[in-house]
Amino acid sequence: MAGSTLRIISGQYGGRRLVGPPGLDTRPLPDRIKQSLFDWLGQDLTGLRVADVCAGSGTFGLEAASRGAAEVVLIEAGRHAVPALQANLTALGNPPEVRLALRMFQQVLPTLHGLDLVFADPPFPWFTENVAALEELMVLAAAALAPGGRLVIRGERGHDLPAAPPAFLGSEVRSYGRSWVRVLVRRVS
Repeated sequence: MAGSTLRIISGQYGGRRLVGPPGLDTRPLPDRIKQSLFDWLGQDLTGLRVADVCAGSGTFGLEAASRGAAEVVLIEAGRHAVPALQANLTALGNPPEVRLALRMFQQVLPTLHGLDLVFADPPFPWFTENVAALEELMVLAAAALAPGGRLVIRGERGHDLPAAPPAFLGSEVRSYGRSWVRVLVRRVS
């Protein structure tokens, strides 16, 4: 399969190779950003419930599963990514805690409740051409998250998120070269 080669950094599947979808429609999460994210979010995700929105190759969600997440939902509507997602799940022995949802996030997030972590890596054009999708993503993620749960969104320098819904209590941003990552925390009350 054409496409980039990725790997799982740590945990049960540490060192295992993953494949990325071919073409430029999906930009895989580089290992250095992924490692920094898990340094920030925590190395051990034992028992957590996680959704990986706009999953692409599934590298974030599969890393979460490798680090002990109890449930991981890989949400991806792009048909170009399906062969890579399926190949990666097969390469890991189809972990029972990982579920593939090949539909739009608008159809999947409303069915999820009590999540601890939602990671979203939306297409960069959304930040200028489809801001409504970003707003909807934040609202639906807030509803799916447990109190204190975190929404982590990756974007590109020069483009920011629209205002966060009131369900979130502030945020923190970190830059990684041309990319940035924002963490929003779901209000407890």
